[in-house]
Amino acid sequence: MLTGVSLFAGIGGFDLAMQRQGVKVVASVEIDKKCNEVLAQHFPDATQFTDVTTVKGEDLINAGFTPRTGIITGGFPCQDLSVAGKRAGLAGERSGLFWEIARIVDETQTEYFIIENVPGLLSSNKGADFGVVIGTMADIGYSLGWRVLDAQHFGVPQRRKRVFIVGRRGTDSTSPAEILFNNQGSRGRASQKQQERQEITESLARSI
Repeated sequence: MLTGVSLFAGIGGFDLAMQRQGVKVVASVEIDKKCNEVLAQHFPDATQFTDVTTVKGEDLINAGFTPRTGIITGGFPCQDLSVAGKRAGLAGERSGLFWEIARIVDETQTEYFIIENVPGLLSSNKGADFGVVIGTMADIGYSLGWRVLDAQHFGVPQRRKRVFIVGRRGTDSTSPAEILFNNQGSRGRASQKQQERQEITESLARSI
């Protein structure tokens, strides 16, 4: 069985998605007290951590996370990346928390990870920040794929685009691409495939 950890968990969007796919969510990391109350109600068996900067890979493993069959998810703060903000990028105090995801992934050597953020990540600092994210995760040993997805095509009644980056430990880069470009389960109109093709940012067909 896959075991899962949700970083920047919020009220448990990734947690719920993992649970519905048969992943055992063993831990969440979320600093907001109200969100933690919601998480405790819906995921009572998961260990809660509050500060991503103090959580160690060993802590997650002790909570039941099994790296060789593990997946770590994280939608790190977007305020410094959004086109609506000042765009400090990864140098910003909030979006700079990406480095905590990289650290935790490296410390655990989880088999899979999923990172999510706003499309502004692609253009932040003229694309340099996105290059840093991809390069960092590749350097710690992961093959990667990425894509922009819109929530309206997956049963949500709103237009909400997000960049998803999927990584798998090692050099088998086909798995991330297969995950991101599998249309099974998506919903939408007949023109959806054409629109999705326009929204695809890029996907690796090989190891970076």
